[in-house]
Amino acid sequence: MRPSDFCDPFSYNNSLYLVTGLKQGASMTFDLRIGRDLAIALVIMGSAFSSVRAETGVLLANAQAGHSERLATGEQLLINSDASSMPFAGRQVDLDKFVGIAGYANEVAYIAVIEGSASVNNEKAKPGQLLLLRPYGAKIGVERFDAIRLTQQWSEVVQAAAPDAYASLARIKNRQQRGVWLGRLGQTSYNVAASGSAANERATRRLMGESAVRDIRFSGASDPMAVEKMVATSFLNALKSGDAEAASALMDPTPFGGRTLAGGAGEARLIAARALIASQNWANIVGSDEPTFRDRVWRAGGATLALRPIDDFVFVSRITGDVN
Repeated sequence: MRPSDFCDPFSYNNSLYLVTGLKQGASMTFDLRIGRDLAIALVIMGSAFSSVRAETGVLLANAQAGHSERLATGEQLLINSDASSMPFAGRQVDLDKFVGIAGYANEVAYIAVIEGSASVNNEKAKPGQLLLLRPYGAKIGVERFDAIRLTQQWSEVVQAAAPDAYASLARIKNRQQRGVWLGRLGQTSYNVAASGSAANERATRRLMGESAVRDIRFSGASDPMAVEKMVATSFLNALKSGDAEAASALMDPTPFGGRTLAGGAGEARLIAARALIASQNWANIVGSDEPTFRDRVWRAGGATLALRPIDDFVFVSRITGDVN
């Protein structure tokens, strides 16, 4: 994890916001042994969320090409778009002659407007402002970002790759500098891209920042049972398709040392996911059934899943499969 991942210039307070397998009879229960015997559980997110049109752009970190639907948590994508809208963070964002930056932190997705505008419903961000998109369809916010610090994040390579966008950002910076000099604005050290603190962002990004988890949290779903069903569906789809990375991201981290997944725990979780996928033909076990909730567990075909809540999300803590 690079320190620069947590120094993005989008911070805010009340004044200026800185962007800166074992078979047993006719059934199978998958158990993992990590130090001690632990019946572990898993979940995955294989479902695809529909989109109208995603956007390509330039990554601020290295001036390489990026894509709004394939952004890693912590990356920032500079977009120059003539589209009227784009899907982002589970919302359909209306655009008007838009130039700006899109990114994700654990607790918020954001769009910083440099030119034009970006809006969702009645919330519109104009040049110098952030559109803040929170998990689970929570209230959208619009705040001013700190262009003074943001300009400092652009390397010469990025400036050369997008000179017009940088010139527009510099004009916003100059206006803000005048506001600071006149006492109308103040700078802040709060970082939208590491909400709460950089230390907390580092500690939880491996858990909450993985795309399989993030796509559910930012899908717009707010009903807890709907979220649980999305987790169960995504996890089973991952098992059926052999997507170990998606499956591991939805597994309960508790048997691996908890939410920080430190000291190789993330890799151990991925190995466990691969072993689970290889243990059975999950396509035959699950079939085409959708998960349903009965007797405090989720069931689909011959598979039964239990979920464990951690923070504002749920992870798969146990899965069994009928091997008829």
